[in-house]
Amino acid sequence: MTKFDQQKICVQMTIQFALAIALHQLGTIIWIGGMFFAHSALRLFARRKLDPAQRLPLVLAVFRRFFIHVWIAAALLWVSGFWIAGGIYRPDMGWHVYAMILLALLISILFFFIYLVPYRIMRKLIAVQDWPAAEVRLVLMRRLFLVNLLLGLAAVSLGSAGYLLQQK
Repeated sequence: MTKFDQQKICVQMTIQFALAIALHQLGTIIWIGGMFFAHSALRLFARRKLDPAQRLPLVLAVFRRFFIHVWIAAALLWVSGFWIAGGIYRPDMGWHVYAMILLALLISILFFFIYLVPYRIMRKLIAVQDWPAAEVRLVLMRRLFLVNLLLGLAAVSLGSAGYLLQQK
């Protein structure tokens, strides 16, 4: 292999790494940012200003749209995450990468649960205007969002600074 070929491979790896990181960060911003917005802004405003008959359909409409983006972000994060870990780090992965993978698995499982159980039930309850029961599901979702948000922030922290903990 010539020196030119080695440089060409290095440039291609750098471009791939940059693309993988950019896609991973985009997915992270959409998912974690959306949870932060839902928990810290939407919930507080809706709870203070709207009665359940207005609040719950609004929240449902926001989640319906947000969850489409979460499904895309989740796929983007898993694909780009394994692209980064498998194609770039390989055996040199530090413990922080394994911790991020574990956190990502927990976050994903929790999201699947939120989507498949309380969200679906809440949707049906809102359709029949059972506001008290729908509110119970929304409170459960809020608590699970908070757990997922905290797990996501831990993963982001490891992603941005974890490699510094690997320095010897």
